[in-house]
Amino acid sequence: MKKSLIISALLAGAVAFAGFAQDAGSEQGQKNYKYPFQESKVSYRSVQVYKVLDQKDAYIVMYAKGHRDVGQVSIPKKWYSTDGNKQTKLQFRPLSKGIQPYMSVFSRDGNFDHVVLTMPTSRQESAWGVAASGTQVDDADKDTLVVEY
Repeated sequence: MKKSLIISALLAGAVAFAGFAQDAGSEQGQKNYKYPFQESKVSYRSVQVYKVLDQKDAYIVMYAKGHRDVGQVSIPKKWYSTDGNKQTKLQFRPLSKGIQPYMSVFSRDGNFDHVVLTMPTSRQESAWGVAASGTQVDDADKDTLVVEY
């Protein structure tokens, strides 16, 4: 008798709790719909990187453009900072095993914000290279990045 009474009380408590939780959930769900949807101001595009050449003033990135073409863009070295607290225009991210190097270009309100190169950490990998000593980069002082996709 005591067992059936305890089981009945527990079952009634569980049903009451489930009903209360459903009411609270539906109220919270209604609150979420009162606010309009806000689109993010930040967007990005990623492209596969074939090779990054290290030059005196910039990194020269060769990337996949379209389906068959190779694009090239230079990224000034002055955009990179080793200070972790400083917001920089160039960031490096270590490449995970099993994927190809890639570059992500971030825009805020349609204007260039920063670029992230996801590359192997070892400069001995084939994705890294050194530009010829006579290679000149004319736009090493630029403030924006234009990538043709």
